[in-house]
Formats: sequence, C-alpha cells, structure tokens
Amino acid sequence: MHPQTYRDLREARDFMRQAYRGPVSLPDVAAHANLSPYHFLRIYKQAYGETPHEFLTRLRIERAKTLLARGSHNVTEACFEVGFSSLGSFSALFAHRVGLSPSEYRRHARSGISVPDLVRPLFVPSCFLAMLYGTAEERNFREVGEAPPKYLQARTERQGGKP
Repeated sequence: MHPQTYRDLREARDFMRQAYRGPVSLPDVAAHANLSPYHFLRIYKQAYGETPHEFLTRLRIERAKTLLARGSHNVTEACFEVGFSSLGSFSALFAHRVGLSPSEYRRHARSGISVPDLVRPLFVPSCFLAMLYGTAEERNFREVGEAPPKYLQARTERQGGKP
C-alpha cells in the first residue's frame, strides 16, 4: 500500500475519533481519506483489521465505560454522550461487548469493594488487550498453526520471541 494511502487512512481515523459523538457516515469518513466509500472500506479493513463501523463502536463503548466508571454520567447520559441514539441498542450492545449491562458495570466500577477476578478484565481497554495478546484474528493464526501475519512476526521478534 502506498504511504500516502496510510496517511489518508490515519486522517480518516482521527476524524472518527473526533466526531464519534455524532452521526458519522461512511461517505464522510471516506472523504477525509480522499477515497470512494467502497474502496475506503476495503482498504481500511485491510490496514486495521476492522471496519470503520467496528472501530467507531469500539471507541464509543470504551468511552461509555470510562464515563460509567467515573460516575459522572448515568446510563442514559452516557448513551447519548458517546453518540448512540437508542438506549435499548446501546444497552444490548454494551452487554454483548462487555459482558455486563451498563448499570451493572457502573455499579461494579463505582463500588468500594474490590472487583472480582472474573470481572476485572472487563475494565481493561480492549486496545491494551490487543497489544498484549493480539487481536482475535492473530490468536486464531496461532491456534490453527498457520504462520501469523508479517506485522505480528515483526512484533514477536522485537519482544524477544515471545508471542
């Protein structure tokens, strides 16, 4: 991939980070990368391993987790603050991704007691887990026995051979 294309993709990703609170459409994001929406979608998935929609959803859920853990927002406020327009959709998606409903997550995060070991990993941002263990796609390569992608091999070599 051409280096300018990577720069354009980073610019589009930065735009999504800044605009995640409002409605973000694929044509708007693709325009920031100077690509057609369909070409942008293919290239973005190839470069980052996730679609722009998956990135935006992950970003919104992570931000909602922060707001709920901080206690500065109730579930409804957090839902609308991070760009969701439906409380029901937000709650279902949050529960699916995090494993706890937003109110349960808030209760655990704000409680004065220690967080149970079973729930503790839910409070770690997914980007840190991906850096530590790799993405699900990278872990599947190791389980099946196929060679991991080149960027994972390079990261493994930099870490002294540890996966």
